[in-house]
Amino acid sequence: MKNKVSLLFVYFSFILGFHAQDLSGLITDADNGEPLVGVNIVVQDQNQGAVSDFDGKFNIENFEYGSTLVFSYVGYKTLSLKISSEDFFDFKNINITLESDLSELDEIVVIGYGSQKLSDISGAVSTVNNEAIESVTPVRVEDALQGQASGVNIISSGSPGSKPTVLIRGITSYAGNDPLVVIDGVSATIDDLNSVNPNDIKSVNILKDAALASIYGVKGGSGVIVITTKTGKRNSKTSFNVSTSTGFQEVVKKIDVLNAAEYVAILNEASVNSGQGIVFPDISGYGVGTNWQDEILNDAPIVNHSISASGGSENTSYYISASYTGQEGVVGDGDKSFFNRTSFTTNIDTDLNEKTKLIVNTNYSNIKGKSLPENGITSVLSNALNFDPTVNPYKESELLLGSDGTTFYQEYASNNGSFGTSETITQEIVNPLAQIYYTYNENKVNKFTGKIELQYDLIEDLKITSRFGYTYVDVYDKSFVPLQFYGTEHNQTNSEPDLSPRVTVDSEGNSTSTHNRVTEGNTNYFTYTYELYGNYDFSLNDLHNFQTVAGFSIGESKGGNISATNEDIPFNSWAYADVSAATGNALQQTSGSWQYVNRNLSYFSRLLYNFDEKYYASLTARMDGSTSFGSNNKFGFFPSASFGWVVSNEEFFENLPIDFLKLRASYGSLGNDNISPQFALISTFPSYVFNGNITSGSSLGSIPNDDVSWENQVQTNIGVDTRFFDNKLSLTVDYFQKTVDDLLFSPNLSLYLGTPYFPTTNIGSTKSSGIDANISFNTNISSLSIASNLNFTTASNEVVSINNGDKYIWGAGYGIPYRQIVRFEEGFSPGYFYGYVTDGLFQNQSEIDNHASQSLNGTFPGDIRFVDLNSDGIINDSDRTKIGDPFPDFTIGWNLNLDYKSFDLSVFTYASVGNDIYRAYERNLSYTNRFASVLDRWTGAGTSFEEPRVAFIDSNNNNRASDRYIEDGSYLRIKNIQFGYSISESVAEKLGFSQIRAYMQIKNALTLTEYSGYDPEISVGGVLNTGIDYGTYPQPRIWSLGMNFKF
Repeated sequence: MKNKVSLLFVYFSFILGFHAQDLSGLITDADNGEPLVGVNIVVQDQNQGAVSDFDGKFNIENFEYGSTLVFSYVGYKTLSLKISSEDFFDFKNINITLESDLSELDEIVVIGYGSQKLSDISGAVSTVNNEAIESVTPVRVEDALQGQASGVNIISSGSPGSKPTVLIRGITSYAGNDPLVVIDGVSATIDDLNSVNPNDIKSVNILKDAALASIYGVKGGSGVIVITTKTGKRNSKTSFNVSTSTGFQEVVKKIDVLNAAEYVAILNEASVNSGQGIVFPDISGYGVGTNWQDEILNDAPIVNHSISASGGSENTSYYISASYTGQEGVVGDGDKSFFNRTSFTTNIDTDLNEKTKLIVNTNYSNIKGKSLPENGITSVLSNALNFDPTVNPYKESELLLGSDGTTFYQEYASNNGSFGTSETITQEIVNPLAQIYYTYNENKVNKFTGKIELQYDLIEDLKITSRFGYTYVDVYDKSFVPLQFYGTEHNQTNSEPDLSPRVTVDSEGNSTSTHNRVTEGNTNYFTYTYELYGNYDFSLNDLHNFQTVAGFSIGESKGGNISATNEDIPFNSWAYADVSAATGNALQQTSGSWQYVNRNLSYFSRLLYNFDEKYYASLTARMDGSTSFGSNNKFGFFPSASFGWVVSNEEFFENLPIDFLKLRASYGSLGNDNISPQFALISTFPSYVFNGNITSGSSLGSIPNDDVSWENQVQTNIGVDTRFFDNKLSLTVDYFQKTVDDLLFSPNLSLYLGTPYFPTTNIGSTKSSGIDANISFNTNISSLSIASNLNFTTASNEVVSINNGDKYIWGAGYGIPYRQIVRFEEGFSPGYFYGYVTDGLFQNQSEIDNHASQSLNGTFPGDIRFVDLNSDGIINDSDRTKIGDPFPDFTIGWNLNLDYKSFDLSVFTYASVGNDIYRAYERNLSYTNRFASVLDRWTGAGTSFEEPRVAFIDSNNNNRASDRYIEDGSYLRIKNIQFGYSISESVAEKLGFSQIRAYMQIKNALTLTEYSGYDPEISVGGVLNTGIDYGTYPQPRIWSLGMNFKF
C-alpha cells in the first residue's frame, strides 16, 4: 500500500510540476533572425505576462501549459500561440519568430548603415515593397518604381533590357543625374540593376533628401535607391516559391505615312513646284505599296521564370534562387534583337557564436543580347518611316545578262539577301529589312556581385560591422559589318549586287577594294568597397533614445578594355566573323586598349535622437576623398541635420480627429563626383605608315585639373505626415529645394591639340524645387479588401549660372546636316528645346514682302513664316529661343488593389503632364517618304495655315529646327492590370502545395495621348537627350499568363 501511495504521489507531483512551470524562450525577426527587444507577451485571459529583453529573451514564471500566449510588437503581426506539451516539450527553450506587418505605417525602413521605424524618420523617404514589384513582373527593377514612389520620375524605353532614365526630385547636374544604388549595403549603379532579379527583392527605399542621403556623401547627390534582397527565416522548414509567366508583346500604334499612290502624287507635285518635270508620268498602278512598318514590327515573346528556396535553423538562415528572363524585340526578329538574363542568388546568414554573425550574399548573372540600330536617323524604325513605299520588300526577279550574251530573268526567294532597292533614295535611308539582315552583333556579360559581412556584438548595444562588397563584370562584344548592297548609287553600299567586293580603279591604274570588317572586344570592371563601422543604440530613462553610427569606407573602381579589328571575313559570313579567321593584312588590322582606376576614402557618422517618441533629430556628417578631383581639392565635407515633431503625441492633441501628425524639416549638403579621375595620359594610338612600315604614334589623352572641386549641392526639405480614420487614410507631403554650385563640365578642346579630353572644370550652378505627395487608403468591407495609393510629383528646374562665356552648353541634336536643338543655358530649364518660333504660312507675296527677310534663296507663298523675335527685320540665329521642355510639369501614379475571397485585382495608372516632344524622325530628303499630314498641305491661298507647300528645293529652309516639330507629349497610361485567382488551401494541400495562384496580366493596356508618334514616353539615354523622338523604340503592350506555387 505504501508503494502505491508513493507512486501516486510521484505521479501527481510530476503532473502538477509539468502543468505549472517556468516558460522561457527567444523572440526573433522572421526575416533576418535579429532578436526583438521590447516585445509584449501576455498570457491570454490571465493577469500574467513579460517583455523581451535586449537579447530578445523572455521568461514567464508558473506558466500553465495549454494556455495561449499573445506576442505583440509595433511593426509586426500579432501572434497568438497555444503552448501545449504535445507541441513544446522543452519549455526552457521556445523559439518564437514574428513577421513584419508591411501594411503597418510603422514598418522598418532600411537607411544608410542602419534602419528606423518609418514613423521615426525625420527625412524624406519613399518605400516600395516586394508585392508592388512582383505585381508588375518587370524586366528591370526600375520599371516597377515608375509612379510607385513620389518624387521619382522614370522614363522607360521598349527596347529589350534597356536602361531607363531615373530622376529623383528634378535635374540638378550637367555631369549626370543617376541616383546611387545600394544593394544590401553595397554601393552600385543604375547599370548594375540589369542583373538583379526583381523577384529577389524584399523592399526598395528611395532616400530623397540630404538628411538621409548625406550618409553616402558625394555619391548621394542625385538621391539613393536602397534595395534589400530577401533572406530566409530562422527555425523554419525549407519552403519553395515558383513563379512563371509567358506572354507576347505587340506594338499598338503605327505612324500614318503616305502609301505608294499618295507618295508618287506628292513627289510629282514637289518636283513641279521646284521647276522640274514630272517624276512619275503614270501613277495609276501604284496602289497601296509597301508599309515598311508592317514589315519590321512583329509580335514578340517574353518569358519570366524563377524558383527560390528559403528556410533556416536556430543559428542559420538561407535564401537561394534561380531565374531566367527572355525578351525579344518587337522591331526586327528574335535572332537580331533580344535580352536574355539568367541569374543565381545565394544569401546566407549564420551565427558563428553568440556574439558573431556572418552574412554572405552572392549573385551571378549571365546576360546575352543582340540589338538593332535604334534612336537615330539611321535606325531601323527611321528607315521604315522614311523609305520608298513603291519598292517591294524583296526582289522577285531581275533581268541579267548570261555568259552567252543572251538575257534572262533571275528569280529570287524571299529573305535570301536579295532585297528591294530604291533608285532615287541614295543617302542614309535604306530598305529596313536589308538593314536588319546586314546587322550582326552580340554582347555577353558575366557579372558577380555580393558581400561578405561580419557583425560582432562588442558589448551590450554596441555592434561592430565589417563589410566587403564587390562587383566584377566581364563583357565580351562582337560586331560584324558585312559587304552589303542597298542600290548601285547608294552611299551605304559597299559591294556589288552579288555581295562581292566593289573594286575601283583610279586614273593611274591603282585599284582599291571594299572589305567586310569584324571587331571583337573584351572589357573588365572590378569595384570593391570595404567598410568598418559601429552601431551603438541606447536609451536614458526610457525617454531619451539614441541611435549612433560611425565608421570609414575605402573603395576602388577599375576597368580595362582590349579590342581588335580585322577585315576580309571568309564567305562574308557571320559564322566566320572572328578576328582570328579574318584574312586581312597587317595594314588592315588594328587594336586598342584602355584602362582606368578611381579610388576613394570616406569617414562618416550619424546621430539619431528622439525624446519620448515626440521630438526627433538627426545629425549626419561625411568626409569623402576621391582621385576624381584635383590635388588641391581631394576631400569634401558633407553635413546634414533634420528635425521632427510628432504633434499627435502631445497631450493637447488627444481629442482631435487625427490619428497621427508629424512635422519634419531637414537641411544638408551633398556632392557629385561623376567625372573621370584627374590623371595626365599619353595615348600610343593611332599608328602611322611611313615608307611601308607601321610606326606607333602618340597623342595627348587627357589633361588633369588640379583645382577642380566637388559639385556642392545644398538641399532643404519640409514635410508633414498624417493619418486619419483609424489609420485607414494617410497623407505625406514634402516641399523640397536644391541648389547646386560648381557644376562639373568637360568641354571640347581645339583639334590643334589632337583629341584629348579637356580637363573637367566647375562652370556654374542650378536650382530645383518642387512638391511630392502620397496619399494612401486601406480598408476592409466584409470580405473585400481595398488598398489604394496615389503619388504626385512636380519639380521646377533652372540653370542659375554658366561661367563659360557663352552662358550655355549645347546638348543633343538630330539630322544630316546635324542640327543642335538642346541647350543647358543660364536662366532656362536644363535640357530645353531651342529653335525658331513659327507663325503660320505665307498665303501670298504681299505677306512675304511685309515680313522680315527669311532666306537669301527666296521665300514663296506656302512657306512657313518664322517670328522675328528681335525685330531687326532678318530671321537668323538671333531669333531662336526656347520652344519646348521635355520634362513634365507633374506626374501622377495611382495604384488600386482589390482582394475578394480568392480573387485579386491590381491596376496601376500613370500620367505625365506638360512634357514636350521634338519630332526628329523625318529625314526630309527629296525622295524619302512623308507623313500623312502632308495631305493637308498648302496648295493655294487659304488651303492650309499649318502644313507648308511641298518642293524638292527648300529655299526657305522650312525644315529648320522650329516649334513646327514640337508636340505635347502628355499622356495617361494604364501601365498594368493583373487579375488573379488563388486556389483554396485545402485543394492546394491535396496537390502538395501550400499556395497556388494563377493570373492574367496586361501591361501598357491603354495610352491616351495627342502625340502622333509611337510612344510619348521618350527615353534615349541621359537628361540632355530626353524627349527627342528619333523613331524611338515603342513600349509594347504585353499580354501574359502566370502561375505562382508555394510548397
